[in-house]
Amino acid sequence: GGIVECVGEGVTDLQPGDHVLPIFTGECGDCPHCHSEESNMCDLLRINTERGGMIHDGESRFSINGKPIHHFLGTSTFSEYTVVHSGQVA
Repeated sequence: GGIVECVGEGVTDLQPGDHVLPIFTGECGDCPHCHSEESNMCDLLRINTERGGMIHDGESRFSINGKPIHHFLGTSTFSEYTVVHSGQVA
């Protein structure tokens, strides 16, 4: 688990200090799968092992010695701090 340190522009469902659990099968809340009672395979946040960056721009938010470190399953939970889509925490 973790504690939200800050939120990005447009995020209204989380605030600093919230206790959260990162989830790699996220939910955008808007797609047909998120509204279905039969599936949790979100069109936007489903598991994608090839996606190494953030959803909206494909860029990593991490680096070491100037080289990008790719996000793992959209959550990067092996790091002390992480940056995730708001739909990837519960």
